[in-house]
Amino acid sequence: MRINHKKGFTLIEMLIVIVVIAILAVIVIPRLLGAARKAKEASLRADLKCIRDAIEQFEANTAAYPPELADLMVATGSAISADADGRGMSVDRSAYTGPYLKTPDNSLPDDPFTGEPDWNYNNTTGEVHSSSTLASLSGVAFSTW
Repeated sequence: MRINHKKGFTLIEMLIVIVVIAILAVIVIPRLLGAARKAKEASLRADLKCIRDAIEQFEANTAAYPPELADLMVATGSAISADADGRGMSVDRSAYTGPYLKTPDNSLPDDPFTGEPDWNYNNTTGEVHSSSTLASLSGVAFSTW
């Protein structure tokens, strides 16, 4: 008499493995998605800090806020754009020691949430914010950061 031993997994064993994998996926996937969002938020904070620091340096040297954000990256004071009133007189162009903001492609950094360099900038107060309409994980709108 021969005993036939078949190799393989039973249906119960397979179901247990599938349930364990599903439980792990339910735990891990939201954390991974949250990590990507946290990374974008950290990038936004860093970009805003760099731009704000550059605005402060520009203002400290030229006694005025840059007329346009792109003026943080120009090579000489004579390349600064005209003010909103068209005069261009409030900026001390001779005191310009920039560029104050340098990037590899020589353009403003992209907002991580809009994917464009479309920052909300007020050249009378020097304030710059994200143009994103989204809110952070803590519920605060990016446009108020």
